[in-house]
Amino acid sequence: MKGLIRCADVAGLAASALCLAHCLALPLLLAAFPLLGLGAEHHALHEALLVGVTLPALLALVPGYVKHRDALALLLGVAGLGALLLAVLVVAARMGELAETVGAVVSSVLLLAAHWRNYRYCSGHQGDACLR
Repeated sequence: MKGLIRCADVAGLAASALCLAHCLALPLLLAAFPLLGLGAEHHALHEALLVGVTLPALLALVPGYVKHRDALALLLGVAGLGALLLAVLVVAARMGELAETVGAVVSSVLLLAAHWRNYRYCSGHQGDACLR
């Protein structure tokens, strides 16, 4: 179980970082989307990122909380997932791309903090056994 939590945290860190990079790079690439034929796939990518961020969070943060009882890691994760769902599913339609990007960046930072804290608690502040 410990290995699953650590690997899920590493996957969550990677997915959250990918989401953050996507959100920060998107304004720079937005003008190129029509030229690359990527306009229609934008929402499909968001849905894939939602799954890619949610699964590792659930697989790492809930068992991690059961193991180490650090409520802050779990609360950061719940806040991050909630903010991401809100940004992608509600804010985008009502307030536009910029508001969605701000919400997604905030959620990515919260999820990165949650996974990092959970990883550190579950691994006993030791090296990265998941990647070995």
